[in-house]
Amino acid sequence: MRRVGAIAVILAICLGAAASEGLAAGPAGPPTMPISAVRAGMTGYGLTVLHGTTIQRFDVKILGILHGGPTDLVLFRAGGPAIQEAGGNAAGMSGSPIYIGGRMLGALSYGYEFPGPDADLSLATPIEAMLKVLGAPAGVGASPASGMYQADRPIAAPDGRRISRVLVMNSAADAAVYNAHPLPGLAAFAPAAMSLFASGVTPAAFQVLSRALRRFNVSPRQQYAGSASFAAPPLQPGSSLGVELVRGDAEMGGIGTVTYRRGDQILAFGHPMLNAGSASMMLTTAYIDTIVRSLNEPFKEGSIGGLVGMISEDRGVGIAGTVGQFPRTFGVRVQVRNADTGKTQSYGAQVVRRPDLAEAFVPTTALSLIQRAMDQVAGGSAQVSISLRARDVPDAIVREDLAYDIGDIATASALDVPGATQLLFGNFFQSIDPIDMTITITVTSRADTALLVSARPNTREVRPGDTMRVAVAVRPYGESEDLSRVVQFTVPRTFPTGPAFLLVGTAGTLNNGTGASPAEVFQALVGQEGTPTGTASLEEAVAQFEDAGKNTEVLVELVPEAVLAAVGSNANPDVETPAGTTVPTQWVVLGKFQIPVTVR
Repeated sequence: MRRVGAIAVILAICLGAAASEGLAAGPAGPPTMPISAVRAGMTGYGLTVLHGTTIQRFDVKILGILHGGPTDLVLFRAGGPAIQEAGGNAAGMSGSPIYIGGRMLGALSYGYEFPGPDADLSLATPIEAMLKVLGAPAGVGASPASGMYQADRPIAAPDGRRISRVLVMNSAADAAVYNAHPLPGLAAFAPAAMSLFASGVTPAAFQVLSRALRRFNVSPRQQYAGSASFAAPPLQPGSSLGVELVRGDAEMGGIGTVTYRRGDQILAFGHPMLNAGSASMMLTTAYIDTIVRSLNEPFKEGSIGGLVGMISEDRGVGIAGTVGQFPRTFGVRVQVRNADTGKTQSYGAQVVRRPDLAEAFVPTTALSLIQRAMDQVAGGSAQVSISLRARDVPDAIVREDLAYDIGDIATASALDVPGATQLLFGNFFQSIDPIDMTITITVTSRADTALLVSARPNTREVRPGDTMRVAVAVRPYGESEDLSRVVQFTVPRTFPTGPAFLLVGTAGTLNNGTGASPAEVFQALVGQEGTPTGTASLEEAVAQFEDAGKNTEVLVELVPEAVLAAVGSNANPDVETPAGTTVPTQWVVLGKFQIPVTVR
């Protein structure tokens, strides 16, 4: 496997022609104000971008200090023309720096999740807490600020209520539900919504992504924009920035606001993005097209720009990164050739390499690129080759198989991608430093299938140690005659006695007998990426990925009845490897037999 120049190639793809935008060195950090010096009634201003890259001011009035969480928070009311135009605090304003008397107090971070006169109520994370993340050891600032806070004195609300306690919740939806019927003196806030945009992502891939990200406090949103070319000034407090998890022909990430810059170091958001801890994510400039004045949650609509650095920390009090220092990424490349038309289409993207994030973003990126390159949801057959490269594996890992589906050949072609991702990023044996995944597909409308028409064992009663013979017949699509073969295997002497079943069908994930669609199977496989594969070493895991469980193989397997019951209840059966064998064919095998057998 070639290793030389891999990182240079990845960076060249990521950086592009706009890499110099936002790279100018920043000044020394601005003067800051400790929270101990903040008093109710103080006034100041905040900075954010509402259009393009121009930083605008909005008014700030301090209402009080909240105590009780990992760090104190400042309750304030935002106002002025900018806030009126935005319809309140909008998603994407997270990180907007707040200044009192020319000194930076902190970052707008949490909003009151209820439409109406209080939509301009916000919480600020103190800059002194955020600064601890710069150059801090792992774990500092890792806890989100959720919990109950006590105001240092009751705070008057426009509707006549007096707020004495604030509940900071991780979910904006939960906070909005609570605020619809609040307890006396208690108001709920949530992070100024962290919208995760997805651009160039197919609806099916977006659905998988949304389910995979449920454990994170983000709100995935399909977006018309993606990357754009524009002249961006250097990042500074109040500038819009993008944090990308996927970049290229598919784009996924978030837009927020820079809070603080000291030299090449920046702080932003004032709350977590994914609360991922140490994570190398792509830092970009951003261009704001407009504010969408949603009743539930106004948000900034915009595009990300050139790659200018790396976000290295994603903590409870904000994100931190470095301008001019770029992350390593994982490459996903897809090439689809239509054998019927001769047309070839290629797409590619770079994905964050942190294992738990890659296990969500690599499969959804690959699925989206495959669906876009294939540009059809109709049925057909596809010859699929997946090639994986990793620095600590001497040769490329390659799996080849044939896929078929009557209605969704694109998704059927992607069913081995979750297994490939798990092998690279979560194989349970060792970190192998993944480099890239290349998926090459040749698709045709022809049905390269064979129907399993019969499976006849030579006996319905066997003993451990016996040889079992099974006559298997398949009929290739469009043919008038069956192809038959007798296969045999030895029942292990340790095989448990009692009822069993002879299972005959495809060894692959297609035609699984459950009636699940390729989309449902793909979603389930992504959800199972953290499940051990049953292999005992990395070498065994690689061999299993390359050669086992192919759609073109006929699997003949004797399984104890208890094993089927255990699998159905999601339990681990206490039994040695079941008896059986596989027979290779040149077609996707359709059909399945389940024959009762007794082991004496």
